[in-house]
Amino acid sequence: MECSHPRDLPGIDEGIALMTLVDSLPDDRREAFVLTQLLDMPYDEAARGSSCPVGTISSRISRARTALCAMLDDTSGPALAC
Repeated sequence: MECSHPRDLPGIDEGIALMTLVDSLPDDRREAFVLTQLLDMPYDEAARGSSCPVGTISSRISRARTALCAMLDDTSGPALAC
């Protein structure tokens, strides 16, 4: 039996939209963002896993956030503030 997720639950469409935006990030920024912001991995652990300095992880996350906010502004107008 195949299960499907109900589409009428609050937040489902927003979650799908967010993941679509996250998927459009460059690989290194997406990896840093997902590891630290979605999986709650400490920055130092993400840095070790990505074989780069912690400062690089911080920079990638900052750039990912900036890009995501810009993409949200482009798609939703001024209603959302980042």
